[in-house]
Amino acid sequence: MSLNKMSLGRLVGEQYLFKWKAFAGVFNSMVALQLLAIVFTWGGTGMHGTSMGNVSLWMNYYSTDGVIGLTLVWVFFTSILITTKSYRNDDYLFITNRLSSNLANMAFLLSASTVAGLTAVFSQYLIQMIQYLRGNTFLTEALPLTTGEWLSGTAATILYVLFIGTIGYFIGNVVQLHRMLIIIVPVGLLGFLFIYDFNEPGFVSLYEFYFRETAFGLFAVKIIGTVFLLFLANILVSNRQEVRK
Repeated sequence: MSLNKMSLGRLVGEQYLFKWKAFAGVFNSMVALQLLAIVFTWGGTGMHGTSMGNVSLWMNYYSTDGVIGLTLVWVFFTSILITTKSYRNDDYLFITNRLSSNLANMAFLLSASTVAGLTAVFSQYLIQMIQYLRGNTFLTEALPLTTGEWLSGTAATILYVLFIGTIGYFIGNVVQLHRMLIIIVPVGLLGFLFIYDFNEPGFVSLYEFYFRETAFGLFAVKIIGTVFLLFLANILVSNRQEVRK
């Protein structure tokens, strides 16, 4: 075994390919949730009507907001899932350490976020096709996008999915520190959602910092920087798990 030396890059690559195959089933639930969101918005997300004499005009609004919302829910719980003991034990099939395992997991989250973000964005064309088949032939975009705007919007969606996925991955690793945290953390989060006043200036500022940025370059720096810091925190938490066990 001493002659069998593997580089970190090769080890991470092998673990990544293994995780891609092992976690392939999670994409079935992603597709199911995205289709469910499309069904929920079957009649549109908004309606506006007017009439003039014997002429009536009704407009239904359709968007991918519901699809993107459920995609964020999916990546959050999927990220927690891959931190569970049963999935972590799969790493022992390889010569591994905490760093290579975290790098492989983050590489998988990046790939999964890209796939999820792209399918969420492209769902708009499925929605348009469904409405066309239903006989709603007068379809138009409220604000036609340029190629640059479409690309930046798609990239922003992928970054949001990665952002939420990294938060879920961090929470999942924290919960693994102690069995009691499996109860304390979810209860604490639910209590926070019910008790906290989301109109507080601190939360509003945080929300605007991440979700109200209009310059794509600055937005990307904020999200990527936060993801990087969370990734470093995940490594520290994982090392703590290694000491405890």
